[in-house]
Amino acid sequence: MLKSIYSRIFFLCTFILMFACALTGLIVVLYANHLHEEEAYTSVDNTARSILMQVKELYADADGFPEDAVNAELEAHTLNDNIDSYIFNSEGIRVACSDYGAAAISLSGAMRESAADKPYYTTGGAIGNFSEPTATYVERFELGAEPYYLMMLVPVSYLSDFSSSLIVVLIVVVLVTGVLGAILFYLNTMQLLKPVLNITHAAEAYAKGDFSARLNESGDSELDYLATTMNRMADFIDRNERSRKRFISDISHELKTPMTTIGGFVDNILDGTIPPEKEKHYLKIVSSEVQRMSRMVHSMLNISRFEEGTMSPKFERCDLTHLLIKTLLLFEKKIDAKGLSVEGLEECPRTVAEADKDLMQQVFYNLSENAIKFVDQGGTLSLAVDSDEKQAHVHIRNSGEGLTEDEISHVFERFYKTDESRGKDTTGVGLGLSIVSRIMVLHGGTVTVTSVKGEYTEFTVSLPLTQPESKKKQPEESGGADGNRKKEKQK
Repeated sequence: MLKSIYSRIFFLCTFILMFACALTGLIVVLYANHLHEEEAYTSVDNTARSILMQVKELYADADGFPEDAVNAELEAHTLNDNIDSYIFNSEGIRVACSDYGAAAISLSGAMRESAADKPYYTTGGAIGNFSEPTATYVERFELGAEPYYLMMLVPVSYLSDFSSSLIVVLIVVVLVTGVLGAILFYLNTMQLLKPVLNITHAAEAYAKGDFSARLNESGDSELDYLATTMNRMADFIDRNERSRKRFISDISHELKTPMTTIGGFVDNILDGTIPPEKEKHYLKIVSSEVQRMSRMVHSMLNISRFEEGTMSPKFERCDLTHLLIKTLLLFEKKIDAKGLSVEGLEECPRTVAEADKDLMQQVFYNLSENAIKFVDQGGTLSLAVDSDEKQAHVHIRNSGEGLTEDEISHVFERFYKTDESRGKDTTGVGLGLSIVSRIMVLHGGTVTVTSVKGEYTEFTVSLPLTQPESKKKQPEESGGADGNRKKEKQK
């Protein structure tokens, strides 16, 4: 019954509410009874004052104790106020009473001692002629030089009736308050819990792989913040899930093509479909496809290291211009084969920045390979290096067909290739530019692309001239990027 948090809170709050009402009501009842008893005592005390004043006047007018006159006075109060009155001497012997037919009433020594300094007042069971709860009032007074005691018996059943009425009212109030409070609490909490239930249902949908559910604002700042956070989380997971599916689809496609080619040529060589004199030609194709798969796996491992954060750059001062020229020389044969003209290298100033030399060479290699791959035949490669007070900038531009705005927005995504590039590029795996963007993030830099369709495409690499001290201090056990590369070679 109390398994859910809501039911526990509901019953706990209802119990606290009823307990608070009962405690408050009990305090009110006790205080009201106290006031009512004080009022009753005041009434009895006022009656005692009146009786004593009359008795003293009768005593002053008579020679000795006027028993008959005092009895008549006490009897009058009995008839008017429903009070039985008795007067005792110092020995506790009754000398006057309001009703001679009453049961024998005595005044004990303990009562006389209690009333010695101030009036004695108590309530209890039935006494004398009364068959209901009765209050006993005893007061000491003097007539002449002799001490006397006035005893009054007053019915106080109305006090019990008053207390009973208050208790009944208290019980009714507690029950009504508890029921109404429980109903209001239930309605209010259900309204408050509605956004929480929506969040729970959305989380259940996310757990099942459905990230389309989105939460609306409820007007409560805390829940709205939670809903906004949940929506952001869903967007992030949804993007990652789509990226994961696209990654699996792309890698399956990229691996399927070379594997199909390799398998087909090997089978044809084995079953004799391909003549022996052409086997070497097709084995070269197989070798090329194997190398392509190797590059793909290597690139994927690098991407994985970047995303896991295990790739740590080893920063040192390096000449970016020299590194760019050194990298470009690796493509000398391809440049000559396409009849390209290279411009700007002789004008590039020596620019030194703190960077990981191997990683930056990979950046220049990937960008140069991409530029040469998609430059038009006999086109132009333009290179430039410049710097400002904080950053160094390397520009690599190639003439050619260029990119559209939509292609530019996706060019750094993994396995992304334009339709044209799939026709032109049979060796790339679509990871080069993605690796470039991640290396630049490690350096605290950026890589951007600008293009005019049908004219040119230009990539600009920007990185800080100096790296923060926190980036320079790499853990020894990680060995930096160079250590990762050495470990890879050892394997």
